[in-house]
Amino acid sequence: MKSKKRLGLYFSALLVILLVGIVLKNVFIKEATVNPMVEKEDGTKHLVFDTKLTRLDESTTTLKEYNGKVLIVNFWASWCEPCQEEAPDLRDFYNNKPENVELLAINATSHDSRENAIKFQESYNLSFPIFLDLDNTLQKAFEVLAYPTTFIFDSKGILKYTIKGQINQQELNNYIDQLY
Repeated sequence: MKSKKRLGLYFSALLVILLVGIVLKNVFIKEATVNPMVEKEDGTKHLVFDTKLTRLDESTTTLKEYNGKVLIVNFWASWCEPCQEEAPDLRDFYNNKPENVELLAINATSHDSRENAIKFQESYNLSFPIFLDLDNTLQKAFEVLAYPTTFIFDSKGILKYTIKGQINQQELNNYIDQLY
């Protein structure tokens, strides 16, 4: 009887330690994770330039690298047919874009894979920066529900346009022209 009681106490203590560990992990991860987009009191949405990005080679950077530029952020997946159709337009836009504009592609890696993203980049000869969304954090923050989805931010990081679905080079140029 004593051994059952002792076993119950050990099990209870282990459970308490486990729960405390989970709570501490969640607190520290929450502090370390920066929400990439915040809504201001006036209703405008702004990029948070401290947001970490993971490149295809798994090295990291932050959005600070692109601060001061008009940013086009495109969410895509390699298996997405409209993403495949828009890839040549994105490539051509990037190769002819104004100097103060940057195109960032974010692969839905949690629904795709790094290997497929690399194959996609190679098969369409894409030279713009491609990042991995390994844990779906970016997609959740941007509220991406379908692929492709493109966001256009002005040079101050204020969201100006959200395009759900495929976009082409001419449409991108028109959106950029409207910012000036």
